Amino acid sequence: MKNKFILMLGMILIGLTLVSAVSITDVSNTPKEVAPGKVVNINIEIENIFDYDVTNLDIKLDLSSENVPFAPYQSSSEKFLDELDEGDEDNFKFKLITLPDTSTGIYKIPVKISYFYEQGNSSLQGEKQELISIIVNSEPELKISLEDSVILTKGKENNLVLKIINSGLSDVKFLYANVNDMNGLKFLSEKKKYLGDIDSDDFDSVDYKVSVSSNAPNTITLPIILTFMDATNKEFTRTENLILKTYSLKEARKLGLVEKSKLTSYFVVFILILGYVVYRFLKKRKLKNKRR
Repeated sequence: MKNKFILMLGMILIGLTLVSAVSITDVSNTPKEVAPGKVVNINIEIENIFDYDVTNLDIKLDLSSENVPFAPYQSSSEKFLDELDEGDEDNFKFKLITLPDTSTGIYKIPVKISYFYEQGNSSLQGEKQELISIIVNSEPELKISLEDSVILTKGKENNLVLKIINSGLSDVKFLYANVNDMNGLKFLSEKKKYLGDIDSDDFDSVDYKVSVSSNAPNTITLPIILTFMDATNKEFTRTENLILKTYSLKEARKLGLVEKSKLTSYFVVFILILGYVVYRFLKKRKLKNKRR
């Protein structure tokens, strides 16, 4: 009974030793953040922390799960090494490509490690599984444009509507737009606006109430400060310059940018009708005079 206990205890100790036989001591990838559809190079450093040599070392990246959006690129997802001596370390290089429709985020890849070692006259196999992480992300790209319906006329209050487009591959969140008064342009509404999240290939609009002075320059360069975070909570501050054109009311009407006043149109119609009535009246009066 005592011998069986000692044997079982020995097997347990061997099993515990196997768990720590080899260890991933360092993982690096280039680039540090990979964009969807792009290639990433991964270097995994493995050390033999066993008390004796291991052989037939097999390192495999498990890409089988749908939650792991990567595929091998120009190489295998599995690497082999004939022998790794006690206390030594070696590097295993992998090249993966991110699937094009991958969402930004942090992805975990299981790494399966197996090897053999000699215990007395027996050849035993050890196995281990660890995780490495890859960040899928790309530099946010925001563009600002003026809504087509916006016409800034001098000497009046105007609605300034800006369209902010996320043309990048990454979503942005916690987006703020901040503006300041410029020469000839005064903001009547709150200058700092919160837009929230804008997904990739989407847009949002922000509306300001502005007053354009009568002597405002014909062209105003308006800096718009954008602050936001990407999918990995990295904070960004960007300044985009928007060119604004201003027009006098006369210029805007001449260019057909604004409709003429309805009162003016009504007045013209009234004059025409009045002229026609006067004409008919005078004509009838003239006929009556002839008959007499």
